[in-house]
Amino acid sequence: MSNHPSLFLLITSWRVRAALLWFAHNPFAVALPLTTVGALVVIGWPVPAWAPTATWWASALLVIATAAGMRLHREMDRPGVPCRWCDIEEADV
Repeated sequence: MSNHPSLFLLITSWRVRAALLWFAHNPFAVALPLTTVGALVVIGWPVPAWAPTATWWASALLVIATAAGMRLHREMDRPGVPCRWCDIEEADV
């Protein structure tokens, strides 16, 4: 047993849990801010001066959310709590 508090018990909102679990199942979302700014540069559209800083902060936040989602998913897997995103993936098969 780890000394870390359980995210499942700390996060009481089912919406926040669902969002974190979505990030755990879709880690590509971390790159979306960087991809968006990169696409603007490639297209030749002007990028506001605040955009690069905001992009790095958004990416950092998404990395933290994805890591928290993966930890929450592991915590839910141990006792067998169902994950809504795993259920969707299994239904597609």
